[in-house]
Amino acid sequence: MCGIVGYFAPSGGNSRKIDFRNSLKIMAHRGPDGRSDYASSDGSFQAAFCRLSIIDLETGQQPIVEEGGKKVLLGNGEIYNYVELRKEFAGYAYQTIGDMETVLPVHEKYGADFIQHLNGMYALALYEEENHQLTLVRDRMGVKPLYWAKVSGGGIAFASEIKALLATGLVATTIDDGAVSDYLSYGYVPSPNTLFADIQKLPPAHKLTIDARGNISAECYWRPSKIVGMPTDGAGLEQHLLDLLEDSVRLQMRSDVPVGALLSGGIDSGLLVALAARHSSQPINTFTVSFEGAAIDEAPLAKLVAERYGTNHTEATVSADSIGDEIVNLAWYAEEPLNDAALLPNYLIEKILGDQVTVALNGTGGDELFAGYSRYFQTSIEQRYLGLPGWLRRDMIEPLTNMVNPMNAWRLSRAELFDGKRGEYLLAHSTHFPAPIRMLMGNRMAIPSAVHTEYFENALARFDGDAQSAALSADISTYLPEDLLTLLDRTSMAVSVEGRVPFLDHRFVEAALNVPENFRTAGNRQKALERAMAKGLLPTELLNAPKQGFASPVPHWMINGLSQSARRLLTRKETLDRGWWTKRGIENLLAKPTEHGFRIYSLMMLELAARLITEQTLSPDPPDVTLEEFV
Repeated sequence: MCGIVGYFAPSGGNSRKIDFRNSLKIMAHRGPDGRSDYASSDGSFQAAFCRLSIIDLETGQQPIVEEGGKKVLLGNGEIYNYVELRKEFAGYAYQTIGDMETVLPVHEKYGADFIQHLNGMYALALYEEENHQLTLVRDRMGVKPLYWAKVSGGGIAFASEIKALLATGLVATTIDDGAVSDYLSYGYVPSPNTLFADIQKLPPAHKLTIDARGNISAECYWRPSKIVGMPTDGAGLEQHLLDLLEDSVRLQMRSDVPVGALLSGGIDSGLLVALAARHSSQPINTFTVSFEGAAIDEAPLAKLVAERYGTNHTEATVSADSIGDEIVNLAWYAEEPLNDAALLPNYLIEKILGDQVTVALNGTGGDELFAGYSRYFQTSIEQRYLGLPGWLRRDMIEPLTNMVNPMNAWRLSRAELFDGKRGEYLLAHSTHFPAPIRMLMGNRMAIPSAVHTEYFENALARFDGDAQSAALSADISTYLPEDLLTLLDRTSMAVSVEGRVPFLDHRFVEAALNVPENFRTAGNRQKALERAMAKGLLPTELLNAPKQGFASPVPHWMINGLSQSARRLLTRKETLDRGWWTKRGIENLLAKPTEHGFRIYSLMMLELAARLITEQTLSPDPPDVTLEEFV
C-alpha cells in the first residue's frame, strides 16, 4: 500500500524537471517506509513513490525498472495472486521477491489483456519506453484511487491523491459547480469527475492510455456478467460461494507484517474471521470498537465470534464526540467531500487497529452483494400506495400533500420508480438533497439524472432481466467505490493501515451477482443466502440478530454545539457568494438539527473541501486545527 505520482509528456514535447518532494510529503501517510523516484533520459516520463511495506520488506521498493529502462512500473496496492504468478513466470529475471513485479512478466506475455490475469486491489502506472506509452489502471472494484489531469504543453500528470497532483505544480484547479450539484444528489462526485475542474479520477475497472503523440484513450476492461455453470440448488450455491470467499480470504491473508480483522458483530465480518482462522497458524488479531452513549453495541456478539475462534481480541470504547477536533483534518485527508458521517468513527477505529497491525480485513461489500439495504426492497407503504389509481395519486394526493409537506409528497412520488425506473429509485432512497430540500436551502442548481440508471440498465441486460442483481450491480459501480471504499481508503491510509476487502474479490462478486433473487433473499429477507452460508460457522445469536447498521451521532453533534461552528462556516460572505445556498436556507436547516443534521454535516464537508484544496495554500501536512479555530 503506497502512494504514486508521475508525469508523462508526448514525444518531442517540452518536458521539464519535476520536483516531487512536496507530492511525496503530502502523501507521507500512504507511504512512511521509503521514497524513491525515476526519470527517463529525456525527462518525458518521471515518477515518484512512497512506500508502506507490506510484502517483501527488503527488496520491494518502486519504481521497478526493467533492465535498460525498457519498462517502468509503479503500483499502489497488492497483487494477491502473486505467488501463483511467480510460479507461472518463474523464468522472469525478478529484482524483488514481492507481489507488484509480477505485473511485468504478465504484461510481456498477454499485452493489453494483462489486467485480466491479476487478482488484487491496485492503481498501476506502466511506462513502455520502446513505443513511449503510459498505461494507467485501476482495479476492478475501485478499492484504490487514481487521479489524473492534462497539463499545459501536452501530456498528463497522475497521482494517488488530488493534493499530490496539485503539489507537482503541473495542475491548477477551481471548484466545478456542476460537480457541486452532483455531490448534493449523491453524497459524492461520481467518476470520472471530481469536485475540482479538470481533475479526473479513473473509474473502477478502467485503464487509460496515452501514446507518444499525446492521444488519450480510456476504456472499461471488466464488468460482472452472466456465468455459465453456476449451481442451481440452494445448497450448491451456498457451498460454491463459501469456497470462493474462503479462497479470497486465503489470498488476502498474505502479508509479511501482522494482519488483523475488524470484528463488528455483524455477519460479514464474523464470516471473514471464521474463514481467516482456517488459514492462520496463529490466533488472528480481532478488534471491536464501541462508541460511548451509542444506542447499539455489537461488542457482545463480536465477542462470541472471537471466543469461538480463539482470536487475540481487543475491545475498545471511544467517544465519537471529537468531531470538532478532527473534522478539518478528515476533510484534508478526504480531499473530495463525502457525506458519509461514518468518516470519523471509522478513522477512530483505524487508529486503534494501527497500534497493533498494518493490515486489516473488513467486511465492506457484503451488503451490496447480498442485498443488505432496505432500498433493494419496495416498502409496504409504497406497495399499498401504488394500489391506488394513478390519476388519484398524481393528480390529487401528491399535489395536495405538496401544499402541506413537500417532502412527504416527494416520498410518495418515488414509490412508482421501483418497477419502472429502479436506478432512480436507488438514488431517491439514498439522496440527502432531493428537490424539496434544495428549495428549502436556497439551491437552484439543475438536479442531475441518476447515474445509477445507466449501470442498472446495462446490468439488467447482462443478468437476463434479474432486477435485484442489476440493482446490486448499480450500487457496486457507484455507491460502493465512491462512498464506502473511498471512506475505507482515506481513514485507513490516514494512519498507514492497509484495509483489505475479501468480499470484493472479482470472482466472488461475479458469482454472488449471478445468484437468483429467490435464493439471495429467500422469504424477502435481507442477506438470507449469506446467513445460510454462515450457518455452522457463526453463533446462532449473531445469525438471527437484525441488521443494526451504524447509528451515526450527527444529530447529537449538532444539538451539542456543532451547529454554532457550522453556522459560522457556512454563512461567511465568500461562501454565500458562490450561490450554492442562502443564509436563510442554512438557518432553515439548523432550526431542525434532528431532521437536517446529516445535511448540515454534508454541507460542512463540501465547504471544507472547497476551502482547504482551492482557496488556501495547500498544506503539506494535515491542518491540525479544531473546527472552531478554522472558522
